[in-house]
Amino acid sequence: MERDELLVQMISRAADLRNFGDWVDILGKYADCLAQVGTKLTPDEVEQFLEVGAVFYRTLARAEDYRQTFGRK
Repeated sequence: MERDELLVQMISRAADLRNFGDWVDILGKYADCLAQVGTKLTPDEVEQFLEVGAVFYRTLARAEDYRQTFGRK
């Protein structure tokens, strides 16, 4: 699949709704998926996935911090 097709699949796919605070579990699922395919990837490819995971984590952590700081109480 091409990049655009993958993006469309991720955006349009139905997914279980979770609490906003469950993002740590979702990142864990990402790590599980990476562990399953990691042996088939080169070290550079694994590094790319880890970088994406790190950016994803930082983005969600900032969003959670913002939500807790400025969200409805």
